[in-house]
This record gives sequence, structure tokens and C-alpha cells, in this order.
Amino acid sequence: MKLFAIIFLSVGLLFAFIGLGWTYTMLSEATSYEFKEEWVGPLVFGGVGMLFAAIGGGILYSQAKQKARRELLLRTGRKLKAIVSNVYFNTSISINNRHPRIVECITEVSGRKHTFKSHNIWGQQTLEVGQEISVYLDARDDTNYWVEVGG
Repeated sequence: MKLFAIIFLSVGLLFAFIGLGWTYTMLSEATSYEFKEEWVGPLVFGGVGMLFAAIGGGILYSQAKQKARRELLLRTGRKLKAIVSNVYFNTSISINNRHPRIVECITEVSGRKHTFKSHNIWGQQTLEVGQEISVYLDARDDTNYWVEVGG
């Protein structure tokens, strides 16, 4: 996914710079600044470039935030042992006709049973129902957690 984001960001920046350069060239040669048909090309190039760059940058930003959250929870979170209760495919996402898996696990927190869901898992790691895994829980916020599935 990171490679996909880098490609989108790179192509987007390239198109945006070409569009901006083309626009600058047209502006420096223009005698009047009224809209003409010849402005469509640089505007489309720049607009599509910015759109692609925004998509790639957004994906990279999202991955960086998820990594920072994971590292913070691994460092400061309360480590709980949980039992895998379900492993299923996330059919709302499909890349090359493949779906990521999600692991659900159950553990007891403050005398009550809680169910935690992992992030999307794309690897070939096998997890089975009944297997023990770790969950890192933020002491201040029960909704902030990380299910450590390895890999």
C-alpha cells in the first residue's frame, strides 16, 4: 500500500508541476488574462496532478498516523492477553480480487468482557480461533487499542 501511495504522490506532483509550469509559460506570454480554450490543458494537468498528490499524500499520512498510534500503544499501553474468537475476510476492501482478514478477540477488562478487532491483515499469517494474542489498551480510553497480530 505504501508503494501505491508513493507512486500516486510522485505522479501527482509531476503532473502538478507540469501543469503549473505550463500555466506560468502561458501567463508570461499572454497579452490579456481572460479565459481561453488553451487554458484547459494546463488547468486539467494541474488539477489532476493535485488530486493524485492529495490521494497519495493522504494515504501516506494515514499510514504514518497508524504507525505512530501503534508504537505509542506498544510503549505505554496496558498489555492484555486475549483469545481469538473470530477470523474473517473484510469484503468491503478488495485489491486484485483479494480481501484482507480481520481478527476479533475477547478479553476481560474491569470485570467485563470486551471484543477487540484488529486492523486489516494482508499477510499470510495464520491465526486460529482459541489462539492467544496480545491487545494493548490505552489506560485512559478504552476505544484506543491495538491488537498485535504480528507480522
